Amino acid sequence: MLQLAELKDEITALKQAAVARQRRREVETEDALKWLADAPDAPTLRQLVKQQGDPGEQYALPVMDDVPLTQRFQELEQPPRETTVVAVDGSQIRPDRHAAILYYLLQVGGMIFRYNGRAPSTQSKSTLHFKPSELYDKEGLLITGQLGQRRTVAELEYLAQLTAQARAAGAPTPLLALTDGPLLWPYSGRSEEENRQLLPAYFTAFSDLQQSDGMPVGFVERPGGRPLVNLLRLTRPSAGKAANSAAESSPDQLTDRELMAHFLQPGERSIWFKRDSPMNQQHTRAGHAIWFSYLNIGTEHWPVIARLETPAWAAQHAAWVKILQQVLLHQARVLHGHPYVLARAHELALVTHQDQAALNNLLQQQLVAAGVVTHVSVKAAQKAYLGRK
Repeated sequence: MLQLAELKDEITALKQAAVARQRRREVETEDALKWLADAPDAPTLRQLVKQQGDPGEQYALPVMDDVPLTQRFQELEQPPRETTVVAVDGSQIRPDRHAAILYYLLQVGGMIFRYNGRAPSTQSKSTLHFKPSELYDKEGLLITGQLGQRRTVAELEYLAQLTAQARAAGAPTPLLALTDGPLLWPYSGRSEEENRQLLPAYFTAFSDLQQSDGMPVGFVERPGGRPLVNLLRLTRPSAGKAANSAAESSPDQLTDRELMAHFLQPGERSIWFKRDSPMNQQHTRAGHAIWFSYLNIGTEHWPVIARLETPAWAAQHAAWVKILQQVLLHQARVLHGHPYVLARAHELALVTHQDQAALNNLLQQQLVAAGVVTHVSVKAAQKAYLGRK
């Protein structure tokens, strides 16, 4: 049982630190907004990164020469009738070496939402994995990080499948294809399985989406990172050095999300950027370089900043981007800052504890009927017993 009284001093210290951080953020944000207003044009910014950028940092490179960094896009219209949105999300049961049966499960849920009055259609797909080659790596260790990578591929493949299905049913262009999370491959790209199997499958799914004239979009709510702030710092005379005057701070922790919450009004979107990271270079070689943009889908008193990621070939369709922004703003109003279709896809994909217990019971029944006896570990049995107290 948690003894809150023992944490009294730490809670007080946490509160004081939070107040100090908030005051520092206010100063940093004010300075960063000035830097944004004074920023040079896109070619100059890209040259600054090339000449002065730190190879260990991430920078938001503006991709369009004729659009200033301060340009904002707002869409007040409703999505056109017949617009179709496909959304997916995924879930899993992780392999548990203390369980009676060793396996893992991936489940992806999807929704096809049409702006024509028809009820949305919902689907899900589950796969059970139990072969030793699926459960263990080459060192004989039970997989951990690989499961997230496999789920990411499964989600994009299912998104491509549902997008092709919606297109075959007569969905018009653009056909928006949303997933909850980044589209830029979020892993290292260094393991043998990634390079040999997962990344090629991931890029193939992008090609399938492109073939269907779908617009894949990764929706990242409350994004971390500070590539735009890093870019703006390079425009200052003190770039690469600590601030040496009270007139200019050196924001070391200010994130792009915090900056955009003060820059973008509700319903506004920023310009497109890209990261020139090694992983995005791999995307580029595969024909699917990822661009990103920030969108405020909140309200005047409660900004909600999302990062939108999409391939360059989709972002360059201005009409598609316009409808995407209309759809996201409309969808977010239902749940006060989160697209309805993604919330429903999450619900469809979610594997609950009750689901897992039912699956385990069914598997054990099948094995017992076949004469195979299984037991959970002593540790798992004790935890289950104590959890019921």
